[in-house]
Amino acid sequence: METDFLVIGSGIAGLTYALKTATSFPDKKVTIITKANKEETNTKYAQGGIAGVWDEANDSFEKHIEDTLIAAMAYAIKKWWR
Repeated sequence: METDFLVIGSGIAGLTYALKTATSFPDKKVTIITKANKEETNTKYAQGGIAGVWDEANDSFEKHIEDTLIAAMAYAIKKWWR
């Protein structure tokens, strides 16, 4: 296989780079490789990288911490207790 740009990782950073590169160099081939499959990214486990408290009237930092811990526990259970 030949490529002009090799992107390692399909998380938010890798896909952003691949998209910008493909847009900037439409005549070049951009290839993305991943550790497992295209959906298996650390960004997914980081809840898209955008978790936070945006509306303090309806949310709180305590709820944000609770949501993060719940997501981490779901990941741990899925990964280690198959």
